[in-house]
Amino acid sequence: MKKVISTILVCALLLTAVFALAGCKTISGEYQDALSITTYKFSGSKVTITIDNFIGDDTVIEGKYSIEKNEEDQWEITFTFEGEEDGDDYAGTFSFAEGETEEGDKYIQIGLVKYFKK
Repeated sequence: MKKVISTILVCALLLTAVFALAGCKTISGEYQDALSITTYKFSGSKVTITIDNFIGDDTVIEGKYSIEKNEEDQWEITFTFEGEEDGDDYAGTFSFAEGETEEGDKYIQIGLVKYFKK
């Protein structure tokens, strides 16, 4: 009897883990806007945003991101930047989509802006 209960508990934990992971998504690689000003580099749950300042050094912001479905079953991306003074401008939750152009270029869309894979 103990073995049956243990097996049921293990199965329940595995199912919970599967459903928890099913609601999350990750991406990898570098994506740049059409004007080549802002670049997002994704690796695991980390993100590095590089902003080309044209004059002087580029601004580099490092943080974390997560992609999850909202209550309306639409994807959203959330950025968090701890201790980054420029991170406040990029932190928060935004609509998220990914796709491919007719020419075969892969892209992601964060809010209203498309970023193309480098």
